[in-house]
Amino acid sequence: MQSVIDWLIGVIETTPPWVVYLLVWTLVYTESAALLGLILPGETALLTGGVAAAIGSTNVGWLIAGACVAAIAGDATGFTLGRHFGPRVVNSRFGRRIGAQRWDKVSRAVKHRGIPAVIAARWIGYVRTLTPFVAGMSRMPVKLYLTANVIGGLVWVIAVGMLGYLVGAAVGARLLLYGGLIVGVLVLLYFAVAWWRERRRNAAVPVDETV
Repeated sequence: MQSVIDWLIGVIETTPPWVVYLLVWTLVYTESAALLGLILPGETALLTGGVAAAIGSTNVGWLIAGACVAAIAGDATGFTLGRHFGPRVVNSRFGRRIGAQRWDKVSRAVKHRGIPAVIAARWIGYVRTLTPFVAGMSRMPVKLYLTANVIGGLVWVIAVGMLGYLVGAAVGARLLLYGGLIVGVLVLLYFAVAWWRERRRNAAVPVDETV
């Protein structure tokens, strides 16, 4: 375990800053522009980038500035795609896998709350990813959406990025990695137990053998 931690710290400390910038900015942009946030939330990239800036050679100012541009541009791209291809995306196989309930929940929030909904969406997992598409599809006025996009993007990126940076600086690389490994193991155990319970539940369901 100690050798693994030492290796991870060495990787973080020697990773060129441009690699961290490129990864964080790309993930933050594609989160909404390509619905990547349903798989890897941008918060994860921002927090990790902030930690890397605290314990490595990455400049937190450049990291956050670029992430602000990426977040705003990503949502603007998602909004544009929603205006032109929204219904097609929702009715596609991928859109059906996301689920009608999720699309409807985001659509109701955008229609009834407008700008506050777009700003608040930055802090709610999949809602952050789907909101630009839904706002574009619902024909929300461009000026209103851009205003909410800029405000929400700036506040979200600065808050999340600085949180990662401050945690990394206060806790330190070694303790942070130990904590991350422990959390990772607990998450894996949680999903393993959930999978096992689901299998038992399915096995307990009687099979109808009538013809």
